[in-house]
Order: sequence, then structure tokens, then C-alpha cells
Amino acid sequence: MGKGAKPDREGERLAPSAGSWSLSPGAMLGAIAVGMGAVLCLGFVNWQASRQIQASLGDRLTQIESRLAQISTKVDQVAARAPAPAQRGPDPSRVYTVRTDGAPVRGPSSAPVTIAEFSDFQ
Repeated sequence: MGKGAKPDREGERLAPSAGSWSLSPGAMLGAIAVGMGAVLCLGFVNWQASRQIQASLGDRLTQIESRLAQISTKVDQVAARAPAPAQRGPDPSRVYTVRTDGAPVRGPSSAPVTIAEFSDFQ
């Protein structure tokens, strides 16, 4: 007889008294089996969802790689057809001779380096 259960006249158990109850070993095994079944079902559903997500991510990765290849090709085409910008002004690798006869000068005329400054105040 379970804890807190009171026998009736024929020896049968009545409902447990308030605050206590008991399960038979068969009922406990049944509850364990139901719990294990629920865990297995949830695990299977989780496994299926993971496979679907993995397949979806694989498809998206393939699309991203394809789009990246297209963009890379376009960038290469634009770089190949765009000419280098034309250089404006004097060639920096060339040495120019500048006449300074009659120009305002600062310092000795026999200096090893001459700096010529041009300006336009318009």
C-alpha cells in the first residue's frame, strides 16, 4: 500500500491523502519510456532541421561564390579598359633648363642649386 493511502473496508486502496502520492514500478517504467520516446522524437526533428539549414547554407554559399566571381570579372574588365589618367604638367623624371637672366634673384648666382618659382595671380 502506498504511503498515505488509507485502506477501505475490502482492503482496496483509496486515493492518497493530500501531500503524498506514489507510482507503481510499471507506471514509472511507462513514464520513462514515454520520456525517452519524446527525447528521441525531438532529437530526430532537430537533426532534420539541422540538415535542412545546412543544405540551405550550402546553396547560399554557392550563390555567393558565383556572384563574387561575376563581380571579380567585371572589375577586371573595367580595370583593363580604363586607360591610365594622362599626366598633366611637367615630366618629373626630366631635368629642365630654366633661364634666369634678368629675373629677380636671391642669393649668389654661382649657387650649385637654382630653384625657380612660377606663379600666376589671376
